[in-house]
Amino acid sequence: ARDFARRGGGVVAILHDLNLTAMYADRIFVLRNGELAADGSPAEVLNDELIEKVFDCRLKVGVLPAGSVPFVLPQSSA
Repeated sequence: ARDFARRGGGVVAILHDLNLTAMYADRIFVLRNGELAADGSPAEVLNDELIEKVFDCRLKVGVLPAGSVPFVLPQSSA
């Protein structure tokens, strides 16, 4: 899929694993109740506010030490 995209093709994948999505996607769309809640790069979209809004729970979104890839680790935000 990545080679196809590099050659100009479009790739659409539906994933429910936010961490896997953040690792491989250039652009993500996040839906809430069937409606678009966010659209952009993983670094732009995956944040504490969005996670709380979409999943109705307070979580912290971190960043991998090696760069700017966000990750979601389910735990209390306190």
